This record gives sequence, C-alpha cells and structure tokens, in this order.
Amino acid sequence: MSHKSSSTVYIAHCESADPDQHWYLWLEQQLKHEGVAVERIFLADASHPDTEIWHTCLEAQLKKLNEHSIMVAHGLSCVAVVRFLAAKLQQKTIKAGVFIAAFNEPLPQQPALDSFICHSSFESGILRQHIQRRVVLFSSNDPIVPVPLSFKFSHLLNAQLIEVTQAGHFRAEDGYTEFPQLLQVLQTLVKAELS
Repeated sequence: MSHKSSSTVYIAHCESADPDQHWYLWLEQQLKHEGVAVERIFLADASHPDTEIWHTCLEAQLKKLNEHSIMVAHGLSCVAVVRFLAAKLQQKTIKAGVFIAAFNEPLPQQPALDSFICHSSFESGILRQHIQRRVVLFSSNDPIVPVPLSFKFSHLLNAQLIEVTQAGHFRAEDGYTEFPQLLQVLQTLVKAELS
C-alpha cells in the first residue's frame, strides 16, 4: 500500500540542459509512483547560465520550501542552489539536500563558468545547520568536475559522500537516463523521520 508522503522533492537541472533531459523525468516518475510530490525546476538559458537569472528562477519556483522539502541539484545548479539556500534558510530548515557532481570553485575545463561560480559564495555554516541531511554523489570519472572539487564541496557542507563508479557527469550521454542509486538515496530520505 502506497501512502502519500509529506515530502516534496525539487530537482534542479545542470548547465546546458533542461528539466526533461538526462534522468530528471525518470526520477520524477519513480517518486510520484511511490506517492512523493516532485517538482522539476526550470533554470532559464542553461547554455549561458547567469547567476541572477538562475536565482530569480529558484526564487519563483521554491516558494514552498519547508521542513519536508528535499532539494536535488546537479552540476552547476549545485552552485546556484547552495547560494540560494544560504540566503533563504536563515529562518527555516529543509529536510535534505542531495548534490550530484557538486563543486563550488572554478572548473579547469569550463572557464566560461568562472564568473558564475565567483558570484556564488555562500555561508556553509547556515547550510549545515538548516539542511538536516546533506548528501553528495560524485563519479569516479567525471570529465567536467574533478573528484577533489566534489570532496571539498562535501566537506564544506559536512555531507555524506557517495561514489558512483564510471558515471561520467551523470548525463544521458554518459548512460544516465535512469539513476537508481539516487532513487535509493531519496527513498531513504523520504522515509526518514528527522528530528
């Protein structure tokens, strides 16, 4: 018997993508099948990401964040989401943040993103305090985000670190149209009763 969960999972896509690509739609369908509310977040002009525009997109679509909310971010949206949450969570707490291929400093392969990243500093203490569970999934052969950067991001948030072997950057072209490991993490978080 499937019961309706009180959690809502929000999924933010990576750069050069949209909410229908990669594993986002698959994940939404799997979770909805289990009675979990899901919203895929649209980040405008993802091929030319702009910090202020993405912040406005998050602001418009994350008005209902509460202690049952679980935030999932992938790639560059990790940078935008932690910055947004650091500003938003001064007065409230969310249940969990799950960050895939996360980083928070310039990428050697992607100098075009430097200004986006440099404008996105955040207060990690607020995030540790107001995101009850924090998880970072990284790939052993990510061509975009070097593993040490995901380690550093995880350390900043004091997050649980999970390695997914040979997953590339978790995109469709890396074979990621489904993401069972992430589904498992989210199933556990949805069920968890956090104090």
